[in-house]
Amino acid sequence: MTLPRSSSAARTVLKGAGQFFAIALYFAGIAGIVHYSVASHNVASESSLIELSQLGLLAATVFAFRRVAKLSQSLHHAAGLMSAFFLVLMIRELDATLDMVMHGFWKVPALIVTGLAIWPALKHWRETLTSLAHAIHSRHSTVLMIALALLLVYSRLFGMGELWEQAMGANYVRDVKNIAEESTELVAYSLIWLSALGYLVEAKKLSFVPKTRPSSTTIESDISV
Repeated sequence: MTLPRSSSAARTVLKGAGQFFAIALYFAGIAGIVHYSVASHNVASESSLIELSQLGLLAATVFAFRRVAKLSQSLHHAAGLMSAFFLVLMIRELDATLDMVMHGFWKVPALIVTGLAIWPALKHWRETLTSLAHAIHSRHSTVLMIALALLLVYSRLFGMGELWEQAMGANYVRDVKNIAEESTELVAYSLIWLSALGYLVEAKKLSFVPKTRPSSTTIESDISV
C-alpha cells in the first residue's frame, strides 16, 4: 500500500479535524435547542422550539431532495420518492394543526402526496429501481439509513411510556419521557438533513462535470463509417 506524502497527509488530517469541528458545533446547536425547550417548559407542544426545528429540518430535507431530483438524472426517481416521503413525515408532524380542519385530516394531504409519488414510480418502475440502487450505492445512504432507524424504531422504543414509568416509578413525570423522545427525533432529523445535504452536494458536483469532447480519432472513425 502506498502511503500519502506527509504534506498531503497533514492536509487530510486538518480537513478531517475541520469537518469534525463543524459537525460538533452543529450538534451542540441541536443540544442547545433541547436545553432551551426544557428551560422554557415547552417540549411537546406544536409551538415548542424542538417541534419547530423538526419541521424546519424536514422542510430543508424535502427541498434538498427536490433539487437532487432536478440535478441528477441517475437519482431523479429515488430523490423524488425520498422528497415525497419526508413531505409526508412533515405533514404528520403538523397533525395537531391540521386537526383544526377535522380530526385526522392530516391523512388527506398525506395520501395525496403518497399517490402522486408512487404513481410515476410504478409507471417507470425499471428506472425507479435503478435510481434507488444508485441512491443506496452512494456513501450518504449509510447515514440516511441510520437516521431513519433512529427515527422510526429507536425513538419509538426509547420513548415508550412503560419504559419511563419503570425507570421513575412513583416519580414518573411525562415531560421527562417527552424530552427523551422528542430530542431523539430531533437528532434523527438532523442526521437526515446532513445526509440530504450530502446527496445535494454530490449531485451539484456531478452536474458541473464537463462533458468530454470526442477525440480526433473517434471523429475520423465515425466519418469513415
